[in-house]
Amino acid sequence: MYITKISTTMFQSNPQREREMARLRELERQRQAEIRRLKAEAELIKQIDKYPPLDDKISTQVAGFLSQFTCAIQNDSEHNIMEFFGDEKTAADLRKGLSAECQADSVKLREMVQSLEEVKDPVKTLIVANRMQKFAPKDGILSKEQQKSFVDGVKEVLSTTIRQADLDKFEAEDKASIIEMVQKIEDADSVHFGIEAQLKKLVDKLNKKNLNIGFIPPVKVRDLDMGKAVKMLKK
Repeated sequence: MYITKISTTMFQSNPQREREMARLRELERQRQAEIRRLKAEAELIKQIDKYPPLDDKISTQVAGFLSQFTCAIQNDSEHNIMEFFGDEKTAADLRKGLSAECQADSVKLREMVQSLEEVKDPVKTLIVANRMQKFAPKDGILSKEQQKSFVDGVKEVLSTTIRQADLDKFEAEDKASIIEMVQKIEDADSVHFGIEAQLKKLVDKLNKKNLNIGFIPPVKVRDLDMGKAVKMLKK
């Protein structure tokens, strides 16, 4: 999937904003469907990886959404991308110059964006970042100025999201690896960030650690409320 054009109506009409929010709702619907599938196979569950494979379908869809969302905001909108990804004070300050209707839309869309697991967890954000290259605009679609604005916006979104996260919950070595990958994103000239090998190593390490901590013997599975079990294994 590629960005083929910048819509001239992006974030200029309620129908367009509703379509963007509908896409976020669909991502969450698919996530819940996957959780229901896991519950149906509860008797076989021994461990659920904390982090998905690097080619995860949901992560890829989030990467596509964020790519198009950022491109539209950066190149054809009265909004600022940090309304949705900056801290609360920054977002509130940026909304002050908007109309009352646009402010309300901005708040609503921010809440939906911030609710995404791929925005709340820095490692999942890095998995999304690694999929951004799939959605790089083809040559000639954007002008040089638009292309630079798009890349700068994506980098700002990813960097801000990860650096605002609670990195202290990770061990020092893992935190250093996350920060190193963020720096690679910040220094990149395109959305090809070159973090895949390092990211895979980190994800494999964290999932292995999660297996050792979160394993539930099969004999205990039948005694658990599966909603709580899935949440426990996902922590």
